Amino acid sequence: MKNKLLVIVYVPLIEKELDVYIPIVKKVGTVKNLIIKVVEESSEGTFVNDGCKNLYDKLTGNKIDDNQFVKESIIKNGSKLILY
Repeated sequence: MKNKLLVIVYVPLIEKELDVYIPIVKKVGTVKNLIIKVVEESSEGTFVNDGCKNLYDKLTGNKIDDNQFVKESIIKNGSKLILY
């Protein structure tokens, strides 16, 4: 899987952690929207997208820019992210 990274996404609003494969050739904003759909489907209605969610690096707390491509961002294989 050279074109995908495995990341761990923690969602504080529902207190769940998900392992997600993300494509490296997409922008972070596009990947964020895909992750939101996965979380919405897996949360059985407890997570609702309000359009204001962002991805953050769990180690540094830094917001990840939606306009960067994943391969150019700080996201690496095994990264821990927060969707908040």
